[in-house]
Amino acid sequence: MTLKAPSTTAQFRLLLQRYAHRVSITCALETGGKLAPEVAFAQLETLWQALEQEAKALGIPDEDG
Repeated sequence: MTLKAPSTTAQFRLLLQRYAHRVSITCALETGGKLAPEVAFAQLETLWQALEQEAKALGIPDEDG
């Protein structure tokens, strides 16, 4: 039995789910006073940059050009 590699769409969907989960946690920590707003913003920016790099690695075109 051989396993198929997940499609690019499926891989990107998983990346988006992971991104959304981490954003949710970061926002909850900031709202609850466990993270300073500046720290939360920096973490969200890092998460976004990582998502962009992962999407680029999958060959998903950038909307900005």
